[in-house]
Amino acid sequence: MTHFWKSLISGAGELSPNCREAARLQSEALDHRLRWRQRMGLRIHLLLCHWCQRYGKQLRFLRSAAHRHDEHEQTLPPQSLRPEARERIKQRINSEKS
Repeated sequence: MTHFWKSLISGAGELSPNCREAARLQSEALDHRLRWRQRMGLRIHLLLCHWCQRYGKQLRFLRSAAHRHDEHEQTLPPQSLRPEARERIKQRINSEKS
């Protein structure tokens, strides 16, 4: 193998992160834009690693579901217990402590 190809392959290996770093970068990418080198390295890793691709899909799904849940929570009226129910709960907790 020529020196050119050896240096190209080793350079790509340095650019591509390991799985742990790829997971961290995918999470970080949800919050802000990664630097160019990080984006390219992550892309290379994701082209080669099925498990990290799957992790990224799961991460995006969970984030999307959490945002939908927050939006749903904001549309619900505030929930509160009646004073009688609060008192029954307090009494039950105190009786179980004894």
